[in-house]
Amino acid sequence: MGQSLIFILLITIILIVRIGYAYKVCTTEKCIEIANEFKKVMNTSIDPCDDFYGYMCGNWNKYHPVSNNDPYRYINNMYSTIEDTMRLQKIDILTKKSKSEISVALKKARELFKLCINVEKIKKDEAKSLLDNLKQNGNWLLLNPEPVSSFKINWQKHLKMEYQFFPYNPLFKLTIFYALQHVIVRVIIIEKPKQFLSELINVDDQRKKDRIAAYKEYIHDVASYLRKESGKSNVHKGMDKEIDELIEFELSLAKTIESRNKLMSLEEFQIYYNNIGGNHSNAKIDWLEKIQILFKEAEIAFTTSENVLIQDLGYLEHLVQVLKVTKSRTIANYIVWNFIRHNIKYSGKTLLSIEKKFNDKVYAGQLPEFKREFICLMNPNLDKAISLEYINRYFIKSNKDKAQKYIDHILKVFEDGLSKVDWMDPESRQISVEKVQAIKTLVGYPDDYTSAVIDKYYENFKLGSDYFESMINFEKFKYFIELDTLQATINRTQWDVEPTVADAFYKAAKNVITVPAALLQPPLFDPDTPEVFIYSMFGFTVAHEVSHAFDPLGITCNKEGKVANLWSHPVHETYKGKAVSIINLYNRFPIPELFIGGKPVHTDGEKTLRENFADLMGLQKAYDAYKDNQRKNGGKEVRLPGFKKTSSGKLFFMHHALFRCSNITPKNRLCIHLNNCHALPEVRLRGAISNHKDFGDVFGCKPGTPMNPLSSNKCFILT
Repeated sequence: MGQSLIFILLITIILIVRIGYAYKVCTTEKCIEIANEFKKVMNTSIDPCDDFYGYMCGNWNKYHPVSNNDPYRYINNMYSTIEDTMRLQKIDILTKKSKSEISVALKKARELFKLCINVEKIKKDEAKSLLDNLKQNGNWLLLNPEPVSSFKINWQKHLKMEYQFFPYNPLFKLTIFYALQHVIVRVIIIEKPKQFLSELINVDDQRKKDRIAAYKEYIHDVASYLRKESGKSNVHKGMDKEIDELIEFELSLAKTIESRNKLMSLEEFQIYYNNIGGNHSNAKIDWLEKIQILFKEAEIAFTTSENVLIQDLGYLEHLVQVLKVTKSRTIANYIVWNFIRHNIKYSGKTLLSIEKKFNDKVYAGQLPEFKREFICLMNPNLDKAISLEYINRYFIKSNKDKAQKYIDHILKVFEDGLSKVDWMDPESRQISVEKVQAIKTLVGYPDDYTSAVIDKYYENFKLGSDYFESMINFEKFKYFIELDTLQATINRTQWDVEPTVADAFYKAAKNVITVPAALLQPPLFDPDTPEVFIYSMFGFTVAHEVSHAFDPLGITCNKEGKVANLWSHPVHETYKGKAVSIINLYNRFPIPELFIGGKPVHTDGEKTLRENFADLMGLQKAYDAYKDNQRKNGGKEVRLPGFKKTSSGKLFFMHHALFRCSNITPKNRLCIHLNNCHALPEVRLRGAISNHKDFGDVFGCKPGTPMNPLSSNKCFILT
């Protein structure tokens, strides 16, 4: 009996050690840093089972300030930290000498940046550069009085292709799309462009009137400045009348028309277009000729048998009628004005100040002012050349392989989980598993990033004599590069973003996940920290993107990225019910600190559905991967200094919460709610945590508490 008792005691001691006390306190510099951040930002007076965001991020704002007047600090979170680092590194790349020989493309990038920074030269050249461009491609008739004679101008003959089609035509948007269904089909898409004025008039009558008045003043001030700089008086008789006609024309185009679409051949479309009035002198367009000219430099040939998809048939019919009753001079004025407005950002102090005065009136001073360096970074640049230098100068290349290891593990956990989903039939489960197995991962940077390749890419870009001319050249270069890269086959290894972009992406049409080098750095990815912290942030980021393969858009594409019904009809119907439950769940979440008319504002569950789906599933899978990794490594526990009683499981959720802690100005809080497909950070954390299968057990939250609702009230998706 005594020996048995001793044996039982020994086994008990071993189990206690293994289960509760087999841990190691991490005392590295990185672990001390994480522990100190916890201590600073946590508000331990809040019960984590009631409000986990408040518990973990209650003091975040105190140590991470924001300002309405500081464009670098209107949002302060983990991503902004990475973006700050990237911005400073890019400026270093563009301004400081490299220890090694730089590429020809980077030399061009530096010269372009130098031209942008040189505000005095831009100030000297801005009017001349713009007026010279107008002279080459079609003068802005608004700057000169309309002839008294009966001479009538034809807007298409007056304006070169520069304004008529490329690259921001304000009358229609023309693109090419390769549809992936049973076979690859090339389709020309013609649709309604986004008219600038339509953004300003969707308000009450008085504000609409005020905004149109501000818009008229904006055009008038730009025209007056250009007339003065061309050696003429500020205004001419009839200029205000022509501006009124220009605005009236744009208002007519901005009118909301019922959207209809139709697929036809280019020949059928030309006949259709002529029949609806397109043979009128003001509306006449030879579409085949225009398209052939447009894509000639990309060496893409078109015939009249090409497929054309009219996305907005009603708008096109409306456009023809408006063109028929509008003076050709007015149409030309409107097209050139859009060219000018689009390119003011490349101009100097005078035109930028005119633009700022307009923005201040329309947006009530809500648009931040950026330093010139930041403006030059935000403007189009030779990003590939900058990215290559970033990889060579700053990126820890071993992180690429280390990150891939965690990505592969996340994908394997998805496979295992999907093979056991009980609401799917066997065939649908197998299809889901195969889709995950087929996911292509692009990590860090493209394999072909070499000086030779990037120099070749930018060889057709020519710097101009000044910044304005250089940027016009760059706009053309970018547009024709986009056309040139159109292919009849989908290249799944081709990167769609630069390695310096601080975000990760999933593309359903390719079934590809991209994790740029910018993300493979602290605080998001640090291979020198315990793995619990890698899975809680980086693991979640990857799992979030994988989850998009099965969000409401992702399930419309198969493993090859082709449009297809992924599952059987009954499984799709069950999935729809789960999606509705997620929408309803998030609709009930109020947005902290956001009120309109004194009433609390709630999250838009439908608009944010896809991201909420990825948050819910991504956090569960990241935790599953962490626990799987822990099991494979003997269940080793990690503790932090000052948190010796806090289990690794708790540390996972606590560290993940830092990923969501955000200080956001009230203006941007409202802006995110109105315009973003993501919910506010507090809501994102609350939704993912309160619907997690394991959080309640890890933190000892009783069922029915805010962070651990009853299972019947939780939204479980592919688990």
